[in-house]
Amino acid sequence: MIGKLNSEFKQVPAAKLTSYTLGLIRLGLEKMQKLILTLLTALSFHAVAQDGIPIIFDTDFAMPPQDDALALMLALQSQELDILGITTIAGNDSVERATSDVLRMLEIAKQTQIPVYVGADMPLVHEVSDFAISNYGKWYSNESPPTPPGGFAKKRAEVDSAVSFIVQTVMENPGEITIVALGPLTNIAQAIRARPEFAANVKQLVIMGGAIASLPDGGGNITPNAEFNFWVDPEAARVTLRSGIPIELSPLNVSRKSALTKDWYEEMVAKDNVLTSLLRETLGPRFERDPERSWYMYDQIAVASLIDPSLVTTERLYVDVNIDHGISYGVSVGGDKIWPGAEAAVQMNVQHDLDWVRFIEMFIERIQRPLPDPR
Repeated sequence: MIGKLNSEFKQVPAAKLTSYTLGLIRLGLEKMQKLILTLLTALSFHAVAQDGIPIIFDTDFAMPPQDDALALMLALQSQELDILGITTIAGNDSVERATSDVLRMLEIAKQTQIPVYVGADMPLVHEVSDFAISNYGKWYSNESPPTPPGGFAKKRAEVDSAVSFIVQTVMENPGEITIVALGPLTNIAQAIRARPEFAANVKQLVIMGGAIASLPDGGGNITPNAEFNFWVDPEAARVTLRSGIPIELSPLNVSRKSALTKDWYEEMVAKDNVLTSLLRETLGPRFERDPERSWYMYDQIAVASLIDPSLVTTERLYVDVNIDHGISYGVSVGGDKIWPGAEAAVQMNVQHDLDWVRFIEMFIERIQRPLPDPR
């Protein structure tokens, strides 16, 4: 066969053979160019349609009306975000309840492909006797989690721990992962301590926590000067804030620029989907009991600021946390310069103002959207 081919090629004049070969090459290149353009177009469409900011969602979750639930709803309904996993933490309640509720929330939202990892059930140092019952709930409890709306989830948490998942995901994707931390920072601090190079490989950390007295509306909500998340685990907050991770801090200062009234709530639930139905069931009774009261939106603002940074106004400040046991335990302090005792503090973006109308209109529009297909 090879001999026959060789003899046939010998019968073709060299000039014709060269022209014939060039024609085949040119035709092949044109087809290859069309194929490459088609593939690039398809890939570009896929990136726009599917890809968002890859995030880890760290939360002391509880079902609505808790703010963590509304924040997760916003994240799930926003194509700008790609939730790689959810990690739970003790905070407003036990880590068992946080895990139980978030598993059920994912079933309700039809996003059960998102893995859930169980995190710390206790702060690094803070004693149980100090916080067994607070006016914001229990973050250590021997009680079984209450039944969430619709019953307990069939979906189960992953075997790996929250800290293992956080560290592994960041180290396998250096400089690409944003962590959204909406509860006490115990999981994050443990991840920082577990792997020395971890902090340098996190793209960004968005934190709902703290109250900055040097800015307007800077009082606390668990003590006169301390914000709940930082007060639960001040040592973890200090480790995290001093880690060098690029931080966007969403403190009480910006939360207090929000006011979810009955009118806004009624607009929110005016359209039907499984999320608005859940809000009618869980958030509606609040307004029935006290129709004149408005409610702050905490975690929702932190998530929204990642989707659209122009919603908030920020200032670059050095921020640190008091870990001395006493009346100032867990108090966060911010300033434009380093001060004695906070030499290790680092600068971060601190949110202090909010375009409320744009924010709430975006939030309502997202909640009312048809639920996306699992990504």
